[in-house]
Amino acid sequence: MERLRPSTRLLPVATAVVATVVVLGPALGRGVVLAYDLAWSPDARLTPFALGTDTPAPRAVPSDAVTVLLGWLVTPAVAQKLVLVGILLLAALGAAALLRQLRPDAGVVAACAVTVAAVWNPFVAERLVVGQWTVLIGYAVLPWSVRACLRVRAGSGSGWAVCGWLVLAGLGGANAWVLVVPTTLGLLTFPRPRWRELAAAFLVAVGVGAAWWLPAIVRGAPSSDAGVTAFAAHSDSLLGVLGSLLGGGGFWNPSAYPPERDVTVLVLVGAVLAIAGVAAVGTSRAGRPLVVVGAAGLLVAAVSGWAWTRPAWRLVAELPGGGLARDGQKFAALWLVVAVVGLGVVVDRLVRRGGVAPFAAVALALVGPLTLPSLAWGVHGRVAAVEVPRDLRDAATLLSRSEPGEVALLPWRQYRRYGWNEDRVSLSLVPRLVDQQVRYDDSLPLSSGSVPGEDPRAAAVSRAIAGGATEWQAVADTRPRYVVVERDTGLAEQTVPAGAGRVLADTSHVLVVELAGPEPVQPGGDSSLAGWTVTLVTLVLTALGAARHAVGRMRRERAPRFAKVRA
Repeated sequence: MERLRPSTRLLPVATAVVATVVVLGPALGRGVVLAYDLAWSPDARLTPFALGTDTPAPRAVPSDAVTVLLGWLVTPAVAQKLVLVGILLLAALGAAALLRQLRPDAGVVAACAVTVAAVWNPFVAERLVVGQWTVLIGYAVLPWSVRACLRVRAGSGSGWAVCGWLVLAGLGGANAWVLVVPTTLGLLTFPRPRWRELAAAFLVAVGVGAAWWLPAIVRGAPSSDAGVTAFAAHSDSLLGVLGSLLGGGGFWNPSAYPPERDVTVLVLVGAVLAIAGVAAVGTSRAGRPLVVVGAAGLLVAAVSGWAWTRPAWRLVAELPGGGLARDGQKFAALWLVVAVVGLGVVVDRLVRRGGVAPFAAVALALVGPLTLPSLAWGVHGRVAAVEVPRDLRDAATLLSRSEPGEVALLPWRQYRRYGWNEDRVSLSLVPRLVDQQVRYDDSLPLSSGSVPGEDPRAAAVSRAIAGGATEWQAVADTRPRYVVVERDTGLAEQTVPAGAGRVLADTSHVLVVELAGPEPVQPGGDSSLAGWTVTLVTLVLTALGAARHAVGRMRRERAPRFAKVRA
C-alpha cells in the first residue's frame, strides 16, 4: 500500500472543502436558503409539520425535526449551512474512502479527482436547485454504507458501522432511506448472506424509518399514478432518457436543468466517462458487486422513464409504499457513485503510466468544473441565503403562542415566489414556522398539470375553488380557527371580506385573522407517536450497541500490550 505523507493525505480533504465552498457560495451567506423544497425555518420550532402529525404521508420526518434540534444548538441558519456543507463533504470524502477500499494504493491525484467528481455533477446540481437535500443525504451516505458492507465481507469491518450509516440515512427521511437501505441489504445478502449483520441492518433500517412509514401505513396515505409518471426520469438532453441518466442527469423538473445539458457533446462526455468508470471498477473482484449495484440503480431509473415501460412502472403506485419509488431518477445515484469511484481508478492508472498520461489524468480530474461551470457559486446564484422578514416571523411566533386551532393558509398554493427571496420558487414557510396544525394546498403544480396531494380536507378546498368559490370562502367553510394570508408571494392578492374575523396581525408580508366558531382540531398524532417511539428506541439501542462494541474492541487491542509489559 502506498504510504502518503500527512500533508499529502490532507490534499483530498482540502480539495473537497474547496469544491464544496465554490459550489455553495452564496448559500453560506447570512440568513437561510429557500429553494423549492428547501424551505428552512429561521426559527427552531417543533411544529406539527416537522413532527409529521399534520399529513397522511410525513415525508419530512424525521429530517425536519433533526434540523430543528440542531437549530436549537447553533441557530437554524448555521444549522442549514452545516447540513449543506456536511452533505457535500460526506459525498466527496465517501467517494475517496470507497476508492481506497477498492484500490488501497490509489494515489492522491485519483483521490482528489473523485472528491471533485462526487460534488460536481448534474445530479448534485439539479437536486440542489430544487432543494432536495434529503435525496442528497442518501447520495452522500451511499459510498460510506457500501464501503462498510465491503469491509464486513472482507472480514475487516463491523456490522455496527453498517448500522451507523443506516441510522444517518434514516434520519434523512424516506428519500435517503430508500436509496441506502436496499443497497446495503443487497450487498449483505449476495453472493453469500452475512446473516448476523444482515439481521441487524434490517432491524435498524426498519426501526429508524418508523417515524414516517408507520403513520403512512396507519393513515392509508394515497399514492397517485400521476405522481409516478410526473416524477419519473426524463430526458434532459438529446441523448434520450438513458443517455441523460448515464452522466447523472435525467431529472424530471426542466426548470432545474443546467444550461450545459443543451450541449450534446458535454452530455456525451459525461456519459462516456461514467461508462468507462463503471467498467474500470468491474475489473477488480472487489468492485464487481458495485457494478451490479450501479447497473441496478440505472435500470430502475431508466425503467421509470422509458415510454414503453411506464405502464408497468405506474403499477408502483398501487403497491404498499409505492410512493417511495415514484421519483425514479433518484436511483441513478447508485450508478453515479460507482461511476465517480471508477473515474478515480481510471485517473490512477493514467498517472502510473507516465509520459503524457498524467496530463490526461489531471484533465479528467477537472472534467466536472470544465463541463458544468454553471454549478459554481450556488448554481449561478439560484441557491442563495436570504433574510426572512421580521414581521412574518413575529406573526408566526404570535400564532404559535395563541390558543390551539387549525390554521388555513392562503394563497391556496404551496409554492411561492417571495419578493424578498428574489422571486425564487420555494415552499411556503408558514407550516414550518407556526406551531399549529396548518391546512394548505398540498397538490403539486406542474407545467403538464397537477399531481394530487394526500390531504382529503385540502382536496375538498381545491374542489370548492374549482367550482367557483373564492379562496377565502373555500377555506372559511372548513371552519379553521385562524387564516394566514401571505403577501408578496408572487401570487394573486387575496381579498378578505370586511369583518371576517379578529385581526391578529396585519403587516406588509402577512395578515392573520381569527375566525369565530371554529371546529375543534382533530387529533391525528397517535400513529406518529408510535412511529417516533420506535425510531427513538432504535437510535438508543443502536448507540448503546455501537458503544459496547467500541469499548470491547479497545479492551481487546490493549490486552496484548499489557501482556508484553508484564513479560
